Amino acid sequence: MKFLTFLKSIKSSRLAFFFLGITSVIWFLIRVIPKPSRATYPCMQASAPIMSAFVIYLIGLASTIYIFKKQNRSLLYSRFTMASLFVAVALFSFSSNEENQLTLVDASYYQLNAPIGEAKGIFPGRVVWIYNPDATNGNMTNTTSDYWAMDKNCSQNLVDSMLTSGIRRIGGKANVVEAWNGIFKYFNKNHGKGQVGYTRGEKFAIKINLTNSCCVGKDPKRIDASPQMVLGILKQLIEVVKVPQGDIWIGDSYRTFRTEYYTKCFAVYPDVHYVDGKGINGSEKTTPTAKEILKFSDKKNTSSLPQHYVNATYFINIPCLKTHNEGGITLAAKNHQGSILKKGDTPENQSAYYMHYSLPSNGNSPGMGKYRHMVDYMGHKELGGKTLLYIIDGLWAGKSWEGWLEKWKTSPFNGDYPSSIFMSQDAVAIESVGFDFLLKEYSSKPKSEQYPYMLGADDYLMQAADPANWPTGLKYDPEGDGTFLGSLGVYEHWNDTTQMQYSRNLDPVAGTGIELKRYTALSTDDYTNEITSGGVSVKPVFANFRIYPNPATEDLHIEGTGNMKINMKIYDVQGKLVFNTAFNGSYLWNTSNNSGVKLQKGIYFLKLSETGTGKLVREEKLILN
Repeated sequence: MKFLTFLKSIKSSRLAFFFLGITSVIWFLIRVIPKPSRATYPCMQASAPIMSAFVIYLIGLASTIYIFKKQNRSLLYSRFTMASLFVAVALFSFSSNEENQLTLVDASYYQLNAPIGEAKGIFPGRVVWIYNPDATNGNMTNTTSDYWAMDKNCSQNLVDSMLTSGIRRIGGKANVVEAWNGIFKYFNKNHGKGQVGYTRGEKFAIKINLTNSCCVGKDPKRIDASPQMVLGILKQLIEVVKVPQGDIWIGDSYRTFRTEYYTKCFAVYPDVHYVDGKGINGSEKTTPTAKEILKFSDKKNTSSLPQHYVNATYFINIPCLKTHNEGGITLAAKNHQGSILKKGDTPENQSAYYMHYSLPSNGNSPGMGKYRHMVDYMGHKELGGKTLLYIIDGLWAGKSWEGWLEKWKTSPFNGDYPSSIFMSQDAVAIESVGFDFLLKEYSSKPKSEQYPYMLGADDYLMQAADPANWPTGLKYDPEGDGTFLGSLGVYEHWNDTTQMQYSRNLDPVAGTGIELKRYTALSTDDYTNEITSGGVSVKPVFANFRIYPNPATEDLHIEGTGNMKINMKIYDVQGKLVFNTAFNGSYLWNTSNNSGVKLQKGIYFLKLSETGTGKLVREEKLILN
C-alpha cells in the first residue's frame, strides 16, 4: 500500500509539474513577446525558473526519445553523454542569470587624475557635493507606514537648504538669486543668445526618475525620486527665479506621477504641469512629438521625444543615485531612457528596452569602443543640449535598475544613507563623480553585484568626453543633420577614495579636469531658511578672510580684516568636531586638536561664524599634509 501511495504521489507531482511548466511558458510568452522589458519584472523573474526547468525537461525528453530511436541505447548511459547533458543544463541555468556572468574590470584599469575632454561650466568641471546626514532618517523601518518618501524620513527644510547651498556654489555667488542669474547667463551665452539671464515667459522641462512606477508602484524598499527633491526644485524656480508655475513641466514622461508626489506638490503649486504616461491622478498625459526627431547614430533606430521638451527653453535633469545590472551605472544620461518613445508605441506602454543592445552587459555589447546610445542622449539638442543644470538625487541610493534601497558602508556615510545632492553644469563631470562614488561603495560587494565594475561601464563617458574615443566608422549625430558632436564635458577619476581629489582640486591653476566642491552640513544648527519671500539668501558668506597655506603642513594662517569676533570650528570627514576656538580678526592654528595633539594627515572642514549671531562667515575644505 505504501508503494502504491508513493506511485500516486509521483503521478500527482508530474501533473503539477506539467501544469506549472505549461502555465509559466504561456504566461511568459504572453507578457514578454509584446514588451521584452517585462522579462525583468518581478513576476517574470519568479516564473522564469519554473519555465526554464520545464523547457530543459522537454529538451531532455525529446533528446532521450531521439537517442533511443536513432542510436544505440548504451550511448544514453555512457559517461560522456550523461556528463554532456549535465554540462548543457548547467550552462543554460548559468546563462539565464545575468548577474552571475558579469565581466568585471580591476580598479587599476581606471587612470587617476588623467582628465580627457573639455570642462564645462562657470567654474569649468565643477561638481558640487552637498552632504547632510541629518537630511534622512537612518532609523526608518522601510515599511509602507514608515518609508523613504515620507516627510518624517526626509526633511523638506534641509533638502531646500541643500539645494540653495548647491546653487550658490555652482553660480559662485553668496546670494542665491545672483547665483541663478549667473547660471542662466552662462547657458544663454553658450547658446548664442548673449550673456542674458532668464526672461519671463521662457519654459522649463524637468525630468525626474520614477522608474518603479512602471510596474510596482509604491515600494518601501525600492527608491525613485525623493518627493522632497521634486518640491524643492519647484521652490527654487518659482520662489527664487520667479518662474510662473504654468511655465514648468515636471515628471518622468512615460511613468506614473504617483499620488505621493502629486499630492505633495499640487497642494503648494497647483498650476505646474505634472506630466506622465497616463494622465491620471490629476497629472497631464505626455504628448510625443509628431516626428521621430532623435536619430540614433548607429542608424538602427529613431525616437520621438516629449513635446514639452521641444517647447522648453531650459531643461533640468534630476536622476537618482543607482547602479544598473546592464549598464553598470544609471545617472543623468541614462535618465533619458524614460524620454524616448519608439514608433508604434504609446505613452501608456513606453519601453526603452529596444535600445538595451548598446549597453555593456555581457548579453548586449560588452567592452570598449562600442556604440553607446547614451552619448546621443547627452548630445541631442533637445536633451543634453538644452540642459541648464544636472542634479543627482543622492538622498537615498539604490541597487540595480529596481533601485533596491541600501545604506552605504563607505566613509563618510559609515552605515547610513548617502544624504547627498550633486550638482553640475558639466554633463560628463557629474557622471564621472557619481561613477567614482559608486565604484568606491561597490568595491566590497559580492562579485555578482559589482555592476559599476562591468567592462565598458565607462565607455559612454570616454566617448562623450572626446570624439577620439568614438568607435571606428561611427560619428555621433543625434539630430541626423550632418552636424557631429564635440566634447560634451570632462571625464576623470579622483586620486583615491579617501582624499577624493580631482585635478582642479590638486592644482586650481593648471588643472584641466574636474573640481569636486564639497559642502558638509554637520547638524541642523548649520542651516537657516535661506530662501526668504524675496528669494535672497540670509546666510551671506564673506570673502574678507585669507586662509593659507592649503594644503598645510604645520601652521594655518587665518587673516581677517577689522576686528570681527569669530567662532572657529574644525571637523573631520566623519563630521566630528576636532578643534574649536574664538578669536578677533586673525588667528594662527598649529593644526592640533584642543588637547594639543597634532591631527593626522587628511581632509578637514573649517567653519567660521560670527560670534553672537551665529551667521556663517567662511567655510573652507582643508588638507593637512
